[in-house]
Amino acid sequence: MFYLIDSSAVLNDFGFEFSPKNKYITTRLAVSEFRDLRSRHLMENALQQKLLSIEEPSKESQLRVNKAVSKKGFTKLSKTDLSILALAIDLKEQGKKFILITDDYSIQNFAKVFEIQFESAMRGEISKEISFFLSCPSCSKKMPSNSKERKCPVCGSNLKRKKQ
Repeated sequence: MFYLIDSSAVLNDFGFEFSPKNKYITTRLAVSEFRDLRSRHLMENALQQKLLSIEEPSKESQLRVNKAVSKKGFTKLSKTDLSILALAIDLKEQGKKFILITDDYSIQNFAKVFEIQFESAMRGEISKEISFFLSCPSCSKKMPSNSKERKCPVCGSNLKRKKQ
């Protein structure tokens, strides 16, 4: 089996092992999150045994992910999260069969958006896709989440971010 792994898969699952019968891939940014001795050791051994490879996503996929994240109103995805999602898009477009392993719910949400198969390492999987919008608490005016407005154009109140 071929797995794309997010750092959360290794960091959250203390029993995680790189199996010799599988192949794994991740990004340089995800590798940089392996800071504790256990995960660093696991990663270095997997690289030496050529079980794990590091690949960078294309600029096109990065732009595609950034656009989707903005459209859905997410503001808390890290550069690492974005790189994992962009690499997943690249792998999918190359016709590769793989499973994304992550415990990060935001990554899982966008895996659903891009129809990428994923599994959780420990925390479980999200049940439905979510997005956000901006709403005025005073007059209930709704605006797209990627709007530059911070004040309601109708009444002037501060807009609030809400889950759809």
